[in-house]
Amino acid sequence: MVARDKPALKACQNVEEDLVLYYYGELKESAQSNCEAHLKNCETCRASLAEMRSLLSMTAAHDEPAQTFWDDYSREMRRKLDAVAERETWWRRIVALVASLPVPALATGAVLLLALTLTLGKGLWQSSTSAPDDEALIEVLPMAEQLDFFSDMEILDNLDMLETLGGQGYGTT
Repeated sequence: MVARDKPALKACQNVEEDLVLYYYGELKESAQSNCEAHLKNCETCRASLAEMRSLLSMTAAHDEPAQTFWDDYSREMRRKLDAVAERETWWRRIVALVASLPVPALATGAVLLLALTLTLGKGLWQSSTSAPDDEALIEVLPMAEQLDFFSDMEILDNLDMLETLGGQGYGTT
């Protein structure tokens, strides 16, 4: 940190923000001309701007690494990339193993694998109990057979009602 012998200069309050923007060159033309006119007449603001220039230039100093750093970095990066390129992945090993086998041997192996899967997997995919949908159908089936009986009973009830109504309309007097 920079040791100070004197306290920081305080710019005029109405120009303080504009001085920072003026330093970075981000003021509009009209505000920049107003700021320059003020700086010609105000010694405190000129001193504050000079102090700002000296302090801000130290905080924004470039910290560029030495060329040896970049050389070491490049060498290490190339070494790591070469190691990754040389490392063989598991699927490349399998492809290399399979590629060395003749086509008839591969076809025979595929057929055997398919036969084993279908043979051994058949018992795993079938369940010994009936499916829940089948059980529900078995429970509902006897009721569906009795549905005809209930519709016949409904017709009989309607016949009784018709006879009752028919007897009232043609009543005996």
